[in-house]
Amino acid sequence: MATTTKPESKQENLLKLVRYAAENAGIASSKRDAAIREAHRAGSSLREIAEASGISHMTVKRIVERTAE
Repeated sequence: MATTTKPESKQENLLKLVRYAAENAGIASSKRDAAIREAHRAGSSLREIAEASGISHMTVKRIVERTAE
């Protein structure tokens, strides 16, 4: 007798998508932070970087300062 598998619900699919995005968010933010630090080392201001990245200049400042630790 063949066993039928229940198709995944929309909610299950959405939760899989959330898990995938969460797993990859760390990689994306690491790359963003590295680019921010490099731009700052190259002479870009915190506000210029903030405008380009779409985050606040205070967040950019925290990212840059984390390098010094």
